Amino acid sequence: MYPEAETAHRSIDFVVTESGLRADFFTGDEVRALGLDASHELVRIVDWCESFLGKPSGLVGRSGNVCPFVPEAMMRGSLKFAVVALSKRGVEAVAEIEAMIDACREHFLRRETVDGKIDIFGSMVLIFPDVTNEEAPLVIDPSQRELKPSFVREGLMLGEFHAFSPTPGLRNKSFRPLRSPIPLLAIRHMVESDVDFLMAPNDPAPTRVKSLKAYLRFLGPSLSLASQSKAKEALRVAEAEALAG
Repeated sequence: MYPEAETAHRSIDFVVTESGLRADFFTGDEVRALGLDASHELVRIVDWCESFLGKPSGLVGRSGNVCPFVPEAMMRGSLKFAVVALSKRGVEAVAEIEAMIDACREHFLRRETVDGKIDIFGSMVLIFPDVTNEEAPLVIDPSQRELKPSFVREGLMLGEFHAFSPTPGLRNKSFRPLRSPIPLLAIRHMVESDVDFLMAPNDPAPTRVKSLKAYLRFLGPSLSLASQSKAKEALRVAEAEALAG
């Protein structure tokens, strides 16, 4: 649970759902300043971002950090973290999680509209300590699948992370980059390399068609010729599959 968020440790950047669930967002530096114990969920996930996502690994299959985006996003204070204390447990928590993620998507978009500019490093990490790692495939993964299309339509991505994530790396199928110490969902802007995720055959063809069209609509003018060609070919294939039924 997250007692600090209920009392002293509240943020000026927060989201509250209609049912009263609250997410208070902190940058990595703000988390450090809270003076929380090392076992606290916020501290553990900030540590994981810095020591795993923000560091190189020989398992990735390319040079650079596991997530090239994380170090600069944290340095800028653009990556925000929040713990969400759920009132439900197990699969009954799915509706609560989806309501919170929906509210966070709207908050994310509204904040950038008010600011008048897009921070490409802007991102949110929603941590769910009340979901066990064993429950995550039945709670976190379905929420991500259900909500992902609504994010992609807005030029955003929604990622699912937990200790038992089966999702392989793009270049090393034995690497599991989405395994985190606590179940979480992450919101960020769509970037050029996301074409590989949006064309993944595990998504139904109609979903891929919508996702790839959104990708080309949001990023088209800024894409390299290689990424444009890849996306257009993947879209052609997905449209043919959708027509074939």
